Amino acid sequence: MQTLIPYFPIIGPALAAFVAILGWGVSHYLSVSKDQKAKQRDMRIQFLLEAYRRLEAAANRPESGKEEQDKFESALADIQLLGTKTQIEELMRFLEQWNSSEGNASINPLLELLRTHLREELGLEKEIPGIKIFRFKNRHPNTALKRDAAKSRRAP
Repeated sequence: MQTLIPYFPIIGPALAAFVAILGWGVSHYLSVSKDQKAKQRDMRIQFLLEAYRRLEAAANRPESGKEEQDKFESALADIQLLGTKTQIEELMRFLEQWNSSEGNASINPLLELLRTHLREELGLEKEIPGIKIFRFKNRHPNTALKRDAAKSRRAP
């Protein structure tokens, strides 16, 4: 012990420096890990939110063009890539139902799952009413233009 006494002035600061560097390294690692998880979570939420919007936009529309169909297919691909196991299983049920009923399947159960997951991730209320999708009838733009033109011709 007597032989170590002359080294105490060096050992103390060296030990403190080692602990400080180790603490900095652990703190940096945890911070980077936390930031990475937060970024992944945000990206996942954004993709699933966009998928939800594309599915909802295409849901219950009797006629859809190629652009809407492409968006719908893209949303399904996003869910298969980034969705939870339950969401992917519900998507598979939808696709099986779609194929067996010649395109007559409801996307609402999948929308419900996505909505519940997204609300949970965003810290919003969980107990809410079911989804009701509203669509205007006769929404074709040419119909509205013809109706407006007819009204303007009748105006004195």
